[in-house]
Formats: sequence, structure tokens, C-alpha cells
Amino acid sequence: MNDTTPPAAATLASAPIERVAAAGRLLASAAGPDRDEQVFEAFSSEVAEVLQPQVLALEPGERAKCWTAVADLADAHLTEAVLLRLPTEQRVRIALARHRDHALLEAAIAEPAPRFLLEDGRLFARYPGFREEPHGLADTWFEAATERVTGRLAKGVEPRYLVWTGVKRAEYRLEYSFFVPVEGCEATSVRVGAVRLAKGETPGKRTAVPAAEDPGFDVEADVAVRAEGPLTAVTASVRTEELTAHGAGRWSLRAHVTLRDFTYDLPLKAPRGYFQRLGMPIGLAVEVGQHRILAVRVDERATWRGLSRLRILDFRK
Repeated sequence: MNDTTPPAAATLASAPIERVAAAGRLLASAAGPDRDEQVFEAFSSEVAEVLQPQVLALEPGERAKCWTAVADLADAHLTEAVLLRLPTEQRVRIALARHRDHALLEAAIAEPAPRFLLEDGRLFARYPGFREEPHGLADTWFEAATERVTGRLAKGVEPRYLVWTGVKRAEYRLEYSFFVPVEGCEATSVRVGAVRLAKGETPGKRTAVPAAEDPGFDVEADVAVRAEGPLTAVTASVRTEELTAHGAGRWSLRAHVTLRDFTYDLPLKAPRGYFQRLGMPIGLAVEVGQHRILAVRVDERATWRGLSRLRILDFRK
């Protein structure tokens, strides 16, 4: 390192190599019945930290040294059984480093939201290299067996449009369409609905629960699902009378996507293209919050007709 290298750059360049070297020293003395556990811990912590997007900011030569150091360490200590215990994101990166395809490895590190394939009851994360002929990589490297993929799935949901439809009050609906980044979704795998928000509550929370514990919705939407290549297109339709029947308030519009053992409860976002904010009846509207998360607002005007009818009936008595 010369005297003109900025301290931050010097730290970034040296830290990844130091982490790999520290893991190597630890594993050199690992032995006995706990060896596999020590190998797992070293690769899931120290080595996984080296294969992070911030390391892509290094000069190409420095990056190559990091990737080669990881590959050499994996060759010396990592068995396939221990590799397959790692979470998918870590497993793919470490396996590609060991494969010594630096371009493919860097593409996988830079991919924050891979698409997924649901096939014969198995879920695969489609990181670069998955089933690409020139590479011949093992499917098992890409399989998300029992882990939760909440963040990656949520990042890949792509809003298409939001409109309000219907001519008569009884026909008014909110129609929302989006892509789910999963190929192989069946109609029963995706549900959409609205959940009433408590006062001051924000709709941005996303969770995953065991599939048998799907919490459901306060108002269920009619849903149509169709395959579009590596994506699933979902169109949901909510009857606005079901929202206004609960009186004034705010609602979170959400999708429940069931993949293998988990149901993912995801707030839906405002489209950047075709998007109608104001709905029918008057008093219905869509709010857009942080990260473009949607909330449907029902104010008192949307419930006046029902209240007026009740007053007329009371007067006639």
C-alpha cells in the first residue's frame, strides 16, 4: 500500500483477506466430532462476510485475491454436506467461489432479489448460473429447502396497475395487479385481501408464518393467477362495499404467497405506471407511504348512503 491510498480504501482492501486468513487459522486446528460444526460456523460467519456487495467496490485484482482465497479455503475444508447446510444465498456464493467463475460469482453477489422456481415441491432461488448450460451447476446449490425467503420475495414483487372499476355502487371494486417473482405458482398459492389498520398503525410490516397458520384477511379479494414466463401475474379485485361496511378507517392491501412450508404476508406497493388514487364511492382513496407501501383510506363520505337509508327507515316508522 502506498502513502496516497485513502485509509477507508485500505481497510476495505485488507479486511476481506484478513477474515479468510483468520478462518483458515481456526480451521487448521479444527478436529474431532465438532469439526463439521466449526467448519459451518467459519463459512457462515467469517467467509460469508467476505462475499458481500460492498467488496465489489474493490479493484478487480483485489477482488480476485478475495475470491481465490475463499476458493482455496473451501477446497481445503468444506465438504458438500456442510455446504448444503448453509442458507441459499451464502451457499450459492461460496459454491461459485469454489467453482472459480469470478464473473458469475460477482453477478450472484450483486443480485439482491433473485426470482424463484417452484417445481415438484422444491423451491429454487434463480441466482445467476442456475440451470445455465455452460456451467453445469448442481440444483442443490440453489434450493431453499426450509429457510424463509421473505426479504428476497418481497423485493421481487412488481406492481403493475391499480384501478377502480364499476358503474353502480354495488359493483364498485378496487382492482390491483402485480407480478410475483415465482415460476410454478398455482392458483391456491396466492391470496390477496385487506387488513384493517389500528389507529396510527403503518402497513409496512412483512412476515412469514408456517403455511398452516396463515392469518387470513378481514376482507378477501377475488384473485386470478396466470403464468408469464418466469413470473406469476396476479390480478385481485376487492368489493368496496366490504370495506365501507366497516365504517371509516384505513386498510392494508396485502398478498399471502405460500411457498413450500411458509406463507409470506407481504404489503403491496403503489405502481409506478398506471395508478388511480381516488376511488368510488366518493370517500375512498389510496395513500402511498414509505417505500411506496399502499393503504386504502375510507372516510365518512363513503358510508353516508347507508346511514341516510337508515334515517329514512327510522322516519317512516
